[in-house]
Amino acid sequence: MNKTLKAALAAAVLVGTAQGARADLTLTGAVGLPINPTAQIPAQSGVRIQGDYWDFGDDVQYYGIHAAGRVGKAPLEISGGVSRLDYSSDDETGLDVGIKYLFTKESDPAGVRIALGGGYSKALFENKHAYLVATKYIGEVTGERVPIILHGGVRYDRFDFGFGSDDDSKVSAFIGTEIPITRTGAWQLVGEVGSKVVDEGETPYSASIRYRPQGGGFGASVGIARHGLSSDNGFFAQLGYTFDTGPAGTTATGGQ
Repeated sequence: MNKTLKAALAAAVLVGTAQGARADLTLTGAVGLPINPTAQIPAQSGVRIQGDYWDFGDDVQYYGIHAAGRVGKAPLEISGGVSRLDYSSDDETGLDVGIKYLFTKESDPAGVRIALGGGYSKALFENKHAYLVATKYIGEVTGERVPIILHGGVRYDRFDFGFGSDDDSKVSAFIGTEIPITRTGAWQLVGEVGSKVVDEGETPYSASIRYRPQGGGFGASVGIARHGLSSDNGFFAQLGYTFDTGPAGTTATGGQ
């Protein structure tokens, strides 16, 4: 087997494992890091379902269950779910919806991917958001090791805190990374940080460890984060599974 064919097969293996079974969902349902979306979308016929628990600090808890899937063969992601925010002896429950379009080719794992998207979360203070994000795989594409992945983007957020004219909107920037601890990427370190999403808030960030066995749909993450609406830090956990909804015997490739 010549070197060109070996390289092509290795790249195909890497795309199948790194793209089809790694990324989780944000706390509002888009494929991405715990807080911010990335330029990754589900594989064709793949659907990711995930449950979240977040301790926002100051006696505020957030719960959610979401799913993200791909619209046929189009580079388009649709996400949605239900979330609940408990705070100050009150609570808010509501729907979350999101959409994301990938502009760049998925077949080149060494290239930069760029996606545009937006969403709405009723429970999270009626958050309306839009974003432009880029994702880049770092390292030689050999199929022998899952690469480091870098993310960076800008987003616009608007929150309705229920105080009349005190709604808050802001443009912010964020960066993030996924770093494999093991060769296959079954264990990964995931981190992100961004600028303020509200004027009276603090710098949002998350730092977590993710477990996702190679070739399996199950995944779990635990870590610490600050969403940015207050100065408090808290624990969060995510538990999810990726289903292949395509015909029996097919393999979903080209997505997350």
